[in-house]
Amino acid sequence: MKILQKYLLNEFLKYFAATIISLIFFYITIDFISNIGAFTKHSPEFQYIIIYYLYKLPEIIYRVLPLSILLSTLLSISAFNKNNEITAVKSSGLSMLKFFAPLIALGLVISAASFLLSNFIAVRTNVLRRVVMQRDINKNKSFNAKSVYKYVTKNILIHYKRCIVTAEIMDPSDKTIKGVNVYVFNDKFVLLKRYIAKSGRFGNKGLELSAGQVDGFNVKNKSGGFEQKYFKAVKIPVYLNLNFFRSNTLRPEFLSIINLSKMVAVAKKSESGLSYVLTSYYSKLSFPLINLILILIGISIGLMLGKKGNSPVSIGISIVFAFTWWVINSIALSLGESAQLSPFLAAFMADIIFLSFAVYLVAGID
Repeated sequence: MKILQKYLLNEFLKYFAATIISLIFFYITIDFISNIGAFTKHSPEFQYIIIYYLYKLPEIIYRVLPLSILLSTLLSISAFNKNNEITAVKSSGLSMLKFFAPLIALGLVISAASFLLSNFIAVRTNVLRRVVMQRDINKNKSFNAKSVYKYVTKNILIHYKRCIVTAEIMDPSDKTIKGVNVYVFNDKFVLLKRYIAKSGRFGNKGLELSAGQVDGFNVKNKSGGFEQKYFKAVKIPVYLNLNFFRSNTLRPEFLSIINLSKMVAVAKKSESGLSYVLTSYYSKLSFPLINLILILIGISIGLMLGKKGNSPVSIGISIVFAFTWWVINSIALSLGESAQLSPFLAAFMADIIFLSFAVYLVAGID
């Protein structure tokens, strides 16, 4: 690596350290003010609030990283332009793409680090943060890490393929449910059968119902379309394991991409909530990539602005880009979660738009 490229990286890292520390401080300040009521409601010791934010730090870094990278890129190039160093680099015969190659490579490293941070560090510290909030700040002494992943045990509602299952109570210890109703539909969502049972149990051969009745709805039969039979035991083709009843199943901040891949398998099997889970899964892949994309955009815009790209301009541009990405990403994710857009396209929509813009800008670099 040439001396000029090392100098570029050193300048970038200086700005990066300053911006990410500033953004973290700003984030914590706003978050603390927003939650001050919850923090003071039970008069906890202040040390627990500090511990809470220490555990939240990986998640905060993950969230502010893209804005910090864009801002650092623009500020470092602004300083180069101000001192006519970009002109000196061009006069040395080194092309801009080669000059910024180490910075682009660093963007790849940061994107990979962001992915690892989200999936293998933040998911664990988020659980610990939740425990501190509930046990030490809200004084719920019975709350622990397992409580974060507790099962839904009351008012069960399950959509499984062409069946809807409701139950009053579930006991995870023996996989049983009580007060069961199972509604079976055809492919046009016309009700065919309704099972009513005192209890049921999830086993390898499906949902085993005990002591109940089945109502059949068939307009072609002689009894006017209704039949009723009683049974001691019957098996329904509903194959689910206990992971389906986790209360946190759709909260990605507590789930790594490995956990989400298992949820995708369950959702495909049950044909329930697949779009929601897939969108969360793909978003775990798409979000880290924006770090690299914003470095490309920052380099291009920084060179275009030249000496006009001072600190206020750089900050303003960074905020506009960050807000635009957030709006596009939020809308796309909402459409993906509601199955109005392909989950993959929804998760990568903002990245695709920004990457296209970045490629267009980079193509114009001399």
